Amino acid sequence: MFFWKIDDETIRCLIHKQEIDNMGFDLQALSTDSKQMEEFLNAIVKSSQNYIDWHTENGIQNYIARSLPADQLLVTISCTFPDVAIDRDLDQIKKMTSALNQKITDERLAEVYALSGEEKEKAFEEISRDLQEVCMGKVDVDEQETTTGSGDYAAVTDKQEEGQHKSDFPPRKVVFGDFSRLVQFCSLLGEKAHLYSTLYKAGEEYVMLVDFSQCESDAQAVAFMITAEEYGGKTGELRYEEAYLEEHGSRMIDGNAIEVLSEMS
Repeated sequence: MFFWKIDDETIRCLIHKQEIDNMGFDLQALSTDSKQMEEFLNAIVKSSQNYIDWHTENGIQNYIARSLPADQLLVTISCTFPDVAIDRDLDQIKKMTSALNQKITDERLAEVYALSGEEKEKAFEEISRDLQEVCMGKVDVDEQETTTGSGDYAAVTDKQEEGQHKSDFPPRKVVFGDFSRLVQFCSLLGEKAHLYSTLYKAGEEYVMLVDFSQCESDAQAVAFMITAEEYGGKTGELRYEEAYLEEHGSRMIDGNAIEVLSEMS
């Protein structure tokens, strides 16, 4: 199992089918047998408490189970009461609205309207960048906290203790059809997720080959890929892609693609 913490009352767990079998559960039956799913979720919560400090006093209030390639299951478990979760989302919207009002005032818009030529283009780009940052949760508001798992990971496994820094996760490809979505994804990643990566253009797709050997854990690599998929990317194993891309595609950024793309936002 791989665990990582989303917030104080929410975790994600990545578990392989073989591990599910070893726990005495059947992957296919979990989707139809609510009692077995409840027992399975409680087993995950119990196991997670050996590695992650999170609040489970309210019991499981919500979960999402998602099948992944290679016989893996991604389970998100929340112990937050629904009303509290909604209130938190409202707080986040309020902070983003406040940040937007601070960054893009009527006076600032009026100033841009009054400009022309290159100055106007530059000022518009700056406003667009600020708008994107607010919409993506990068708000400059006091006491703002980031609760997504895209940049910083609190992750451990049942075979790995906290404090160890090693990943044997193999390289992967991440494919985006929309370049702007790829830039958005990379701009979310913290510096420690600026992994060695090379970007190719192949037809209408952008293919990034990522080396995960510098990740602090396999779970960080998994979280990286899951976040990429949440932003429209398709992840997969590397076979002969690099040789194919060298011959049929065009190399755009060599070695530090994530870092370069993160600075484009």
